[in-house]
Amino acid sequence: MKESWWKEMEPHAPDVVERETLDGGFSRGLGLHFQPSEAYWLDAHVHLRTAKSEAEIVEVLDAWFARLDAFRLGRVLALVKPDASFEALQAVSARDERFAWLLWLDPDRPDDALLRRALDHGAVGLKLHNAPIMRGLHPHEIWLNDEWARVFRLVEEAGVPVLWHVTQRLSAAPYHGGGRNAYWEEGCQRGVTFTNEDLLQVTLEVMRRFPRLKVQGAHQLHLGPERLAQLFAQYPNLYIDSSCTMFVRWADVMYESDRQVLRRFVLEHADRILFGSDAPLAPGAIDEYLVQGFLCHARFFHQLRLPDPPLQMVSHENAERLYGLTPLNPVRRGNYRP
Repeated sequence: MKESWWKEMEPHAPDVVERETLDGGFSRGLGLHFQPSEAYWLDAHVHLRTAKSEAEIVEVLDAWFARLDAFRLGRVLALVKPDASFEALQAVSARDERFAWLLWLDPDRPDDALLRRALDHGAVGLKLHNAPIMRGLHPHEIWLNDEWARVFRLVEEAGVPVLWHVTQRLSAAPYHGGGRNAYWEEGCQRGVTFTNEDLLQVTLEVMRRFPRLKVQGAHQLHLGPERLAQLFAQYPNLYIDSSCTMFVRWADVMYESDRQVLRRFVLEHADRILFGSDAPLAPGAIDEYLVQGFLCHARFFHQLRLPDPPLQMVSHENAERLYGLTPLNPVRRGNYRP
């Protein structure tokens, strides 16, 4: 076998490559099957529900990490509604590196004063969701009014991102548990005539009006690789998270043709993709469904067999850069960790 065998095959872990020459090649071939592995996952899309006090927030974190620390979960970015205790969120995020949070504002609440207060209490970003618009409760151009301009201006000046659920695919998605025509079914009953494309164009108009605004499009904006690549080329501050469809079920292996398309897309845009699971976390509600959902999202990237640099970008580095978070120094338990 030629000395460059590791370059001609699927990527291997950096330590395997290093042993080719380190110490005169003494340990060449040791662990030759080791693949690149994430240092840790930063889940940039989870929901924190009903937890109000410091004790309840910590209870949720301890229950979640008790299950997923073994699978290298390092930190979560939690989305919280305005009725949460900013003081409790600030206290936990200040002392627990596993946790950071974003404030969720609904379309009919363009409250820049509330956002400023959240930022003062340690929030690292803003969460927006178009579900009420799809349900026909608000006009689809609501984000272009003067009140929201004040919010976006504050976000831009603060340098924090917006995690924005912009669109929602029609049809069902039983592969990952998605219902049929979510949100849109209610909208159709109310006479909604605008489309996903209309919603996307409003978000893009906001990005044009506020060119320093950084947007994390939830669930890949419900777009395929070709359209996403076009948008990435046009909007340098546009990102996506992997939740919902960058997902491989427990018994599945991707078809090789699909794997190659998705692998090429991730490699070409590795600096624009954040890992996310969309897990809803609440006290007493951590169960096997949520754990397996997280692992299905991790499995997607493992099956792509990425080289080490893009894998680290997607798993945690992009989110840390985007949200201004200090990288973790994960502590492994003893000599073993999956």
